[in-house]
Amino acid sequence: MKKVLSFFLFSFLFFNAYADCDIAGTSPDAPKLCGYATQGGMLYGEAKGWTIYNVQYSAGKDATENKQQISKDGVFVLGLGRDAPASVNLKFCKDDDCATYTYHIQQRKYEEQSVNVPDKFIKYSDDVQKRINKENAAIKSARGKAADDTALSFMGLKPPLDMAKYEISGVFGSRRIFNGIPKSPHNGLDIAAATGTPVRAVASGKVVIAADMYLTGKTVFISHGHGVTSAYFHLSELKVKPGAAVTSDTVIGRVGATGRASGPHLHLGLYWQQTAMDPALFIK
Repeated sequence: MKKVLSFFLFSFLFFNAYADCDIAGTSPDAPKLCGYATQGGMLYGEAKGWTIYNVQYSAGKDATENKQQISKDGVFVLGLGRDAPASVNLKFCKDDDCATYTYHIQQRKYEEQSVNVPDKFIKYSDDVQKRINKENAAIKSARGKAADDTALSFMGLKPPLDMAKYEISGVFGSRRIFNGIPKSPHNGLDIAAATGTPVRAVASGKVVIAADMYLTGKTVFISHGHGVTSAYFHLSELKVKPGAAVTSDTVIGRVGATGRASGPHLHLGLYWQQTAMDPALFIK
């Protein structure tokens, strides 16, 4: 295995221009990965000709192995959610030669945030619930179809707004209390800004959703390749349509307070497949 791994380690030099590629495993011969080894972060690397599995254990029972998708250019990505465990196990195989390595994941503490919104965004009629379910299914489908082979454009994201001018009003991972009722944790970054402020894409990609939705208001999702999508919620205006190619200079909408919002702001989300990540880790 050592001979095969030496080739594998060399192939990672390609990524030094994108992010920290010094993430070491618990054993000295583990391949070093790129990205951010923390809850809400991401691990990734280049592994042409390899097969890689995310190995999960359950209270002493047999391990389950989820095969990681590897793109045509050899990139594999593993998103780390809000509640990612303290360590992840990755199995690297070259033909029948395999080895499993453990990587520590930094654990985070999250705050609570109380938000007051109109009651119609807390208690739903049957028709509204059906609409929400349909829209959630469309979002899930868009994330699942976003694992294409476009360029590695999602590292070093550009801010969607001038961050020096605006206030961060909500952070990733915080437990949301809407009108006194606990809801799901916040899965993005909120930036308070005046209605009409232009919002730009954080990286190049393809628009997969541009629609007016009940909870997220006027909404845009952009695929950046390798299963990574960015999301923009509560817009007052949509400036793009599904299928449009965008760059980090493209204005995709304007700040608003549509959907379940207590005031004008941009909710910026970042996902790997169905896993929400922390956009603040990736914005340069």
